Amino acid sequence: MAAADADPFVRARELVTPGLKAAADRMNSGTRQVIGYHFGWCDEQGRPVAANNGKMVRPALAMLAAEAVGGAPGRAAGAGAAVELAHNYSLLHDDVMDEDPTRRHRPTAWTVYGVPAAILAGDALITLAGEALVGDGAPLAAEGVPRLDAALLRLIDGQAADMAFEGRTEVGLDECLTMVGDKTSALFALACELGALSAGAAPHQVWQLRQFGEHLGLAFQLNDDLLGIWGDPEITGKPVLADLRARKKSLPVVAALNAGNAAAARLAELYHRDEPLADAELRTCAELIEEAGARTWAHQETQRQLDAALGCLQAANPRPGAAADLTALAHLLTTPPATTATPVPAEKSAAPSTSRSFQLPEFRLSRAARLNPQLETARAHTDAWAIRLGLVDEDPAVMPWSRAQLAANDLGLLCAHKFPDTPTEALTTVSDWYTWLFHLDDYLVEKFGRTGDLAGAKAYLARLPEFLPTDPGRPAPEPANPTERALADLWSRTAPAMSPAWRARIHGALAELLTGHLQELRQTAATHTANPLEYLAAKRMTNGGRVADHLTEFAKAAELPAAVADGPTLRSLLDAVTDGALLLNDIYSYDREAGDPGETGNMVLLLEKLLGCGPQQAAEACNDMITARVRQFEHIAEVEIPEMCQAHQLSAAQRATVLEHVDSLRDWLPGWQAWHQRAARYQPADPVAAGQPITRRLAGPTGLGTATARRLVARVSG
Repeated sequence: MAAADADPFVRARELVTPGLKAAADRMNSGTRQVIGYHFGWCDEQGRPVAANNGKMVRPALAMLAAEAVGGAPGRAAGAGAAVELAHNYSLLHDDVMDEDPTRRHRPTAWTVYGVPAAILAGDALITLAGEALVGDGAPLAAEGVPRLDAALLRLIDGQAADMAFEGRTEVGLDECLTMVGDKTSALFALACELGALSAGAAPHQVWQLRQFGEHLGLAFQLNDDLLGIWGDPEITGKPVLADLRARKKSLPVVAALNAGNAAAARLAELYHRDEPLADAELRTCAELIEEAGARTWAHQETQRQLDAALGCLQAANPRPGAAADLTALAHLLTTPPATTATPVPAEKSAAPSTSRSFQLPEFRLSRAARLNPQLETARAHTDAWAIRLGLVDEDPAVMPWSRAQLAANDLGLLCAHKFPDTPTEALTTVSDWYTWLFHLDDYLVEKFGRTGDLAGAKAYLARLPEFLPTDPGRPAPEPANPTERALADLWSRTAPAMSPAWRARIHGALAELLTGHLQELRQTAATHTANPLEYLAAKRMTNGGRVADHLTEFAKAAELPAAVADGPTLRSLLDAVTDGALLLNDIYSYDREAGDPGETGNMVLLLEKLLGCGPQQAAEACNDMITARVRQFEHIAEVEIPEMCQAHQLSAAQRATVLEHVDSLRDWLPGWQAWHQRAARYQPADPVAAGQPITRRLAGPTGLGTATARRLVARVSG
């Protein structure tokens, strides 16, 4: 693991730079100087400098692909050099065709040396790329060159399509995705397959790593397209709004133009004008892309492609160290840069438990956890409420929670952390809601998951929405069980503070939650997924996040503006924080779930299988995913939320409500982590040694929305 400890970009640069310079030295002085300037090795006069020559992403992919199949990193030197030469050929020509004035914070080569010199330098690089493979010997000399040629043909097709799109008013999203696959994914895939080939990988490994590169290339380009519109010029090296100024048919633009809504029509009017667009009009275009839903779509599609890439990586059966590096690299390439200060570390536990399978990672969250001073009031009220409404029973055949288990859950503590500024009455109501949500999750798996009684579960869930009537004049049915009785009580305390639209939103959120629970119960143990994307998507249906989001409005006594309350931007913000909460829960609950050999309902377990590594490395990778969600949250909060407010022309008071709501969501993850750290529910102590009753609930996953993850345990213990 010594080599893998270094930055893969640094290692890749050290690996291929000698070969790149040797290739450039094959050319005459004039072309060599253009190449040297483009790579950042010299200034305009040919004097040596150390300018930015890119991150060496593609050589890093080639190097790590070789390591992933057991090869030494040095074996990929020829592959890495070849793909970097090919990549820079495309950059030199692209800059000419696009008339880009700068690259990597310097004037482009064609602006310094002229168009003919830049074109000839690019031509030289593509020839030198083939020579690098031939000079490497077998197997790249025989198998690598045809693959390089095929990738270059795809790249040329992609560039031709990209240029053709600029002259067309109608471009389909599918053909735009094909263009991106040809123009960007082709070289990502080539880097991975050449790296694997250089190390003598089996054909199926070469194929899977190639597919990893294909999906990663799409995810990378989606993220790059977002930066091309909304990115910081100091980061991108391009002028602000450069892609819109050039009327690029990037993926967010094409997605917006094909959205079929009013924003799409207004964008088309602006974007298809013949005359240049002023800066104000360019900003309007960016706002319309957001309003059309394309920015949110691009973020979501980035995540889908990333998860598909990681699935292909898993299928290649990679070596653990390189797999972890490739996973981290993939996240780095597809995560928008943080737009606020570096996230602060969460409070560390006093001492890691010796019974935990790994050292807890350092969680990097947006802020430290805070605590509502009314904690003890919330605790006492919520426990008494749960007992009074019948959610607790000492007989596990009646209810999954005893009084001791209710105390161990400590949901008053959770809400005191998540809602640190909420007044007492609202805090106790929110705490009761959380208790009900956790009760529902545990009760469903105990009562119906263990027996497979889907008909009973469907009937049980079908009545619950009736206890949230959106019309205050319509009476709810008579409660028939503690779950219904508790929900009716909650609604009587919550609905009066809500407008009809707000009541309809929370009613819809509950219906979505119940549908998700039923879908989980319908799945069999054999269908546990090992796909992180499917896992997170399923959990979003059952984690209660949307209901909890409405409770955040209630806690602040501030209803979100109807125009944005359930829109894509706030949905994406909520997905980021609830995904982070689920992943954090999976780290803390790992030891309770790892004991079941068939259990995969935990991201740390999934990553162990995906990366072929131990729990410590998997937990660190899971924590990296949490950090990525924190950064995504802050990006949306600091960039997309203000733009959403402007796009919808919200008043100053409405904007203040939205921003206060967003700031409240920042307390979720720190509060969630602090609760996991302190609540007995998540401590890895031996229940026998502690004198606790041994129940199936304590043997399985313990977070909100974990019914699917507990099915196997329920069936085994039943």
